[in-house]
Amino acid sequence: MEKLPMPPKFMNKRKKSNLAMPESWRDLKPSSSRKSSSRIVVKKRLIVTGKAILGISMFVLVGWICANHFNRSNIHIVGQNDYTGPALPVKRVVFRSDGALNHKWFLNWMGPIRGLSLAEINLQKLQQNLVQENQILSAKVNRRFPSTLEILVKEREPLLVLRLRDDKVKFRDWLVSSDGCLYEGAEYSAASLRILPSLQVVPSLIEKNPDNKGYKKLEDIPVISPLLELAKSEYPEIFRDWTVVSYNRPTDKDPGANVTIKSKRVGKIRFNPNDYASQLRRLRYLLNEPKFSQASFIHSIDLSYGRSVFAKI
Repeated sequence: MEKLPMPPKFMNKRKKSNLAMPESWRDLKPSSSRKSSSRIVVKKRLIVTGKAILGISMFVLVGWICANHFNRSNIHIVGQNDYTGPALPVKRVVFRSDGALNHKWFLNWMGPIRGLSLAEINLQKLQQNLVQENQILSAKVNRRFPSTLEILVKEREPLLVLRLRDDKVKFRDWLVSSDGCLYEGAEYSAASLRILPSLQVVPSLIEKNPDNKGYKKLEDIPVISPLLELAKSEYPEIFRDWTVVSYNRPTDKDPGANVTIKSKRVGKIRFNPNDYASQLRRLRYLLNEPKFSQASFIHSIDLSYGRSVFAKI
């Protein structure tokens, strides 16, 4: 029998190496190229997932800001319109003021609100109507859901009383505030008004409003009101004696410009409309002097000439 030729040795090694079975599962290892491609895929998935999470977070943040802004708008501040809210009737009215006005006054001024809901009350119009009252300097109207209406009021403080003749009523007293506003006033006690001095002013300075209701502001009052406010707070024993206040060109700088006070002890006290603090100090010092403190009545004291004081008993 003829023998077949033997294959080359290198061929046997190749086949043997290719056909040989692994001895253990530990010998089953992925190729290096497959391993590197898996890392790239994982990295791309992480990037996509991160972008998705960031996008969702931004969406939630914007939604939270919008919701918070909407909730804030449910509390009405002056100048904002808000007519939303549940149709529950108003069960509670909270009225706060830093002056004489009270809860009873507001209910009488407002009129019946029984059966009205917060949504039916025009808060902006209510606020505007309140500040049209000259006694009220500013007002805020808030909704407190579900059924509370809150009103916060800041009032003018009266410094003087001006008695004017009216066509229908013979005489009517008007209160004068520090900014020169004239108003009739409500809820003040008689005792609180009795201590206020009367204002004596030239009739030509008093002008009626265009609608013939009430009077325009007195433009010179803001110049003399610091004197009254300072005397009322720092020198109450002197202020209590003041009965009548008048003035002459207080905004001018000439020597004739003055503020004149009549009091129970002094017939006439003349002030220069400038540096009221130093003039009041000199006035108290003079009134405490034995010669003047023992006098039953002092004819006049003139403090309008700087450091010089002229007094007549």
